[in-house]
Amino acid sequence: MLVAYGPDGQPVIADERALNQLQEWSQQRQLFCPNCRAVLHLRGGPARRTQLHFAHRKGECPWSTEEESERHMRGKAVLAAWLGQQFPAARVTLEERLPEPNRIADVFVKHTDGRQLAVEFQCAPLELEEWQRRHLAYQQAGITDLWIIGSNRRDKQEAFQEAILEVSGTLVFLDPLLTPARAWLRWPLSAQALQAWQEERPSSSQAPNLSTGGWVGRLGYGMTLSTTLGELRLNDQGAINHPLRVEHERRLRLRHLMTFADSVDEDLLAAYLYNTVSAEMIQRVLRPLLRAYRSDPDLLRRYNYGRGTPEQPVREADRQRVARACSWLRQLARQGFPPVRLREVTQEIPFVGPYAAFVRYIEMLVTLAQTHR
Repeated sequence: MLVAYGPDGQPVIADERALNQLQEWSQQRQLFCPNCRAVLHLRGGPARRTQLHFAHRKGECPWSTEEESERHMRGKAVLAAWLGQQFPAARVTLEERLPEPNRIADVFVKHTDGRQLAVEFQCAPLELEEWQRRHLAYQQAGITDLWIIGSNRRDKQEAFQEAILEVSGTLVFLDPLLTPARAWLRWPLSAQALQAWQEERPSSSQAPNLSTGGWVGRLGYGMTLSTTLGELRLNDQGAINHPLRVEHERRLRLRHLMTFADSVDEDLLAAYLYNTVSAEMIQRVLRPLLRAYRSDPDLLRRYNYGRGTPEQPVREADRQRVARACSWLRQLARQGFPPVRLREVTQEIPFVGPYAAFVRYIEMLVTLAQTHR
């Protein structure tokens, strides 16, 4: 365990006291179990290359049911520090004994408004029925429970993991032995969301640490985000998220709207491109192009079909409009918006619904501007 009572009866956290002071108290048998009040001894530390902690003599404490791994002890300390940063106004404690639900929470958070959060770091196998019993006990006590799973269980197919996923919508795995501590978020995807992810043009929103895969049981397809613990965010309801996941899901929602839209909407397009295309490019290039396209979507098709067809010659008005458009694009190129950049931007626009035709319109116009003199 990481917490003991010192000579004055106050909690002592192993990593927060000087090593020589802890060693002295341990030798004098002045460290005590917070639960059974038996004498504890100091164990581990830098010399042994293990997490500094307190231990009973084997079999002394009825609250101690199993030997803790280095991963589990280190994980509790890392999570407590992370939670302290997330909620600086709250009281964050390690190994808090809770009369109701008769549990010792690995990490416990009590907010100033009375809300309570128990964080369990699960590195060992856990039967589904046992997880359900603990989860229900926390609920009945009015305590939100957050389950973090050791990275040693990332490749396991376990019923309790699927149960956590069904309740919270997210699995969080943690490797506290790395510096900084590494975390993985995993959540389910629908078949439609997976297809949309695979069809991104190009996969600009697909950061290297965001990938499909990972077991999610009967829930279907999964997405996994590899990150550091410090980059995760925990809201007041005890739900974990990450800015990349928020952005990924935002783009999927917008893409769905774009797929089934009746026409191209410039504000919807700007919202989709918000994090991948500069605001100047959207304002000075894409919005004018979109307005021109919406005023006459067939202009370039008529122009291209008529150029070499005696039966359907190009109308003079169309010729002049295309010439002005090409001149405008060449002027933009001199101002820092070259054709190659515009072609790259078209790759960021989803090739779905009415937006596919707009992409083709831009590509045709860029080609004309490069050949039309």
